[in-house]
Amino acid sequence: MSQSLARRENCVVAALAEAEGCAAPAFEFVRWRGEEEIVRTWSRGDLLAVVRAEAALIAGRTRYGDRVVVAHPPGPAFVAAFLACLVSGRIAVPAPAPLTAASRAAVERLAQATDATLVLSRGDSPAETPGAASDVFIANPDEDAVAYLQFTSGSTETPRGAVITHGALRANIAAIGDAWALGPTDRGAFWLPPFHDMGLVGAILAPLVYGVPSTLMHPAAFLQRPARWLQLMSSRRATFSGGPNFAYDLATDRGARADTADLDLSSWRVAVNGAEPVRRRTLRRFAERFAENGFRADAFAPGYGLAESVLFVSARRADEDAIDLDADDDESVDCGPPGRGAAICIVDESSGAPVADGATGAIWVAGPSIAAGYWNAPEASAAHFGGRIAGDDRTWLRTGDVGFLRAGRLHVCGRAKDVLIRGGRKTHAADIEAVVVRTLGGRVSCAAFAVTKAHDEDIVVIVEHASVTPEAVLACLRDAIAAAF
Repeated sequence: MSQSLARRENCVVAALAEAEGCAAPAFEFVRWRGEEEIVRTWSRGDLLAVVRAEAALIAGRTRYGDRVVVAHPPGPAFVAAFLACLVSGRIAVPAPAPLTAASRAAVERLAQATDATLVLSRGDSPAETPGAASDVFIANPDEDAVAYLQFTSGSTETPRGAVITHGALRANIAAIGDAWALGPTDRGAFWLPPFHDMGLVGAILAPLVYGVPSTLMHPAAFLQRPARWLQLMSSRRATFSGGPNFAYDLATDRGARADTADLDLSSWRVAVNGAEPVRRRTLRRFAERFAENGFRADAFAPGYGLAESVLFVSARRADEDAIDLDADDDESVDCGPPGRGAAICIVDESSGAPVADGATGAIWVAGPSIAAGYWNAPEASAAHFGGRIAGDDRTWLRTGDVGFLRAGRLHVCGRAKDVLIRGGRKTHAADIEAVVVRTLGGRVSCAAFAVTKAHDEDIVVIVEHASVTPEAVLACLRDAIAAAF
């Protein structure tokens, strides 16, 4: 294979460029009006035309290398705008839609942190202006060119954007396809937020590269009625989907029998579980609850990843034996071997040396999927991306998570104590504490931390405050924290 062709392999932009006139389905966007499904479908050729039109508009207002904050609501406009940035050499900054005061402030922080030229938040409909915009279409971006900035979710006070190059993105998509053997005979169905790495890469970019038609619904539609996710899996005969651990609990607990009695989940072959600690009890409950609908436990693909490695680090492969759901609930779940091209080392950070097989330590990751650092943050980049091991020429990403390797397979035990995860979202304890201090004004003692329960996790905040009306203070803090996070 020539170098040029090799660089096009697993390339999102190349996959788009080759879609001219292609009638194969690309994306289906579903929303609901009562019980009625409102569906919008794009073929791969349709997608290319819309992206070209969107790229023309963006290129008319920006220059190559400019940062563009993509803050459309989940749906067609977000997909078109993000891909338009990729094809035109603009650096996309995916962000939540500014629908509340907190989300508007978050978008403003991202725009300021990246010195963005343009913020896109038009609504659900992408540009449909006819025209080629072929003069801005870069069909084969350089490996080292920056594709987008993936900001770590929940870091509200000091945003840190992982710099994702086109080379890292291609490498990670290659690892995803290799682990789960994705292809045009598959079909995806997802509710994940597109500004999150799992929703962006797992539900949009990887399916596009491998020709997997992907049905996308709004995250709010899932949270309002979790059975909708499973109904789409059934009606579309989907084979590929997933989400954080809490999604499987939510579907199990709130999937009313009346809504799920007629479902057929027998086509589901890859059920990814990642972005937060994987609970064996959750997997067992979901498998038992939906066995009557044809769901097979061997579809579960527990995995581990993070934005600083694009998305994917390790996971159970599709061709491996099913995980053991009968083991003790407190025993860590096997999150599979490293993905294609990746290396995982468990390190004693006090000495910087690898630990023995089965021993617990810090999870370090190396490989072609690692981000190029944090945007405009050299000190943080050096601290997180500059791990070195004696006798090893590679630089390693310090993930901040703790785990162990057993026979080459990763088990995740926990994470750095200042990072909390709830509902698939990472939040820095210091950011919650900052909201408390700001809300109460002046100096106050407080601490935020996580408390693990049987199959879930609560975030707890302890505040020392002299007040004759503690109930009022509590209500004020609840409102402030809810608004910020």
